[in-house]
Amino acid sequence: MIFENRQHAGELLSKELLKLKLDLKKSIICAIPRGGVLVGKVISQNLNIPLCVIVIKKIGALHNPELAIGATASFGKPVLDRWLMRDLGVSREYLKREILKKRKEARARENFLQAELLGSDFAKKNVVVVDDGAATGQTARAAAKIIRMFAPERLILAIGCASPSSVGLLRGNYDEIICPEISEELFAVGQFYRDFRPVKDEEVKAILNIKD
Repeated sequence: MIFENRQHAGELLSKELLKLKLDLKKSIICAIPRGGVLVGKVISQNLNIPLCVIVIKKIGALHNPELAIGATASFGKPVLDRWLMRDLGVSREYLKREILKKRKEARARENFLQAELLGSDFAKKNVVVVDDGAATGQTARAAAKIIRMFAPERLILAIGCASPSSVGLLRGNYDEIICPEISEELFAVGQFYRDFRPVKDEEVKAILNIKD
């Protein structure tokens, strides 16, 4: 399946989420910026449930920053791909430096988006983590780890596309995974979107109703 754009993915995911018959009054959408916010906006509007964001920063490999060896929020323990790190020979010094750097970036991003995570937003609620897709699964895995700290009733992942390996990695982290397109040929999320334009900060802030 090729999505027209992120809005299209949000419409399809909304329909799939309705099939779960969640108590919508006890539910919240937690989108991963930036692309996930556009998808999350559609779901939030269609299901009439609140939208918030969770900032996760990918930890990239030394000579290939786009290759995720892990991910981290501004707090809590990072998630790491130990097998990949071993294959790449990632040093402890590099890893420590990158984790500190990415946590600092995540904290700055939270401030910019006014994205304070509150336990009361998630405790005993159905939390739906939303993104446009998952190439490695590390970002969604880190999001699950953070949200689990707040004891949600049910934790659901709703993403447009993913590889089978990413879905397999994430199954133990979520109670339910909704993903319309699971493909062995996925190497980048943008492969499965006709319109995968970069999402600007101004657009994210407008969706979240953030005033300068």
